[in-house]
Amino acid sequence: MKRIGVLALQGDVREHFSAIENCGAVASEVKRPSDLENLDGLIIPGGESTTIAKLLRIFDLFEPLQKALQNGLPVYGSCAGM
Repeated sequence: MKRIGVLALQGDVREHFSAIENCGAVASEVKRPSDLENLDGLIIPGGESTTIAKLLRIFDLFEPLQKALQNGLPVYGSCAGM
């Protein structure tokens, strides 16, 4: 079964979880670097883009997320999560 992470720092996290589960996949909360492991994809919910960047740095996720994306992790960003 596919495991899709949802960046759970701001935005419509619950709504994305519901959509993922309704598609038959497992939704996984991403709040720390170790949460990026073993994902088949990632959703970055909408929100204010500078706030997203600040929160990624506060939670030490900016560089690990960047590395995961460079290594081919598929990502979907909605609204300012793009």
